[in-house]
Amino acid sequence: MRIMAIADEPAPRLWGDQCRAALEGIDLILSAGDLPARYLSFLTCFTSAPVVYVRGNHDDRYETEPPEGCLCAEDAVLQVKGVRILGLGGSVRYRPDGRNMYTEREMADRIAGLRRKIRKTGGFDVLLTHAPLRGCGDQENLTHRGFECFRDLLREVRPAVMVHGHVHQAYSAFFQRQREFEGIPVINACSCFAFDLPETPNRREPTRAGIRYMKKMSQY
Repeated sequence: MRIMAIADEPAPRLWGDQCRAALEGIDLILSAGDLPARYLSFLTCFTSAPVVYVRGNHDDRYETEPPEGCLCAEDAVLQVKGVRILGLGGSVRYRPDGRNMYTEREMADRIAGLRRKIRKTGGFDVLLTHAPLRGCGDQENLTHRGFECFRDLLREVRPAVMVHGHVHQAYSAFFQRQREFEGIPVINACSCFAFDLPETPNRREPTRAGIRYMKKMSQY
């Protein structure tokens, strides 16, 4: 499966006349947050690939004006085209009034609340987050620090890939697009990046308890 990961900064080639050509051969689009809702809706007009998103720390408007024609993966395991996607948007809390910000404990509690769903779907193939994993593509300043609790989740489930945003390419002269955490690929989706879903050696097939959106997807 060919996936286009996007986050943080609209890619010029995806928001213009070249969009259809740029998305040719893409099976699934994953948005890791902090993108205009109208940008995500625009993409649905030029591809049959489902657009799945989580919210970034600047996406408060999504609550009242969500991206049209897209699927929200927040606090859920979505099963799309046979791929299970666990969504955990938001960043580390760096100010008290942030709606899509969480303390380490709050994020750990969100994960704990998803344990039953994860068991029912036999795990997940993609961990889609806005914030990075602590110590793997994040920064030392609190604003762009990652979550420690993602480590235990990755170790327990061992998905095919983790996709995140939040740390922009412009923040460092040594930006690294792809990393690994204990053998699991970790991809920073800043702007856009296309990749093939990695194979997992012990992948369990999706169960019937997984959430399916075939009716919604038929609109594309």
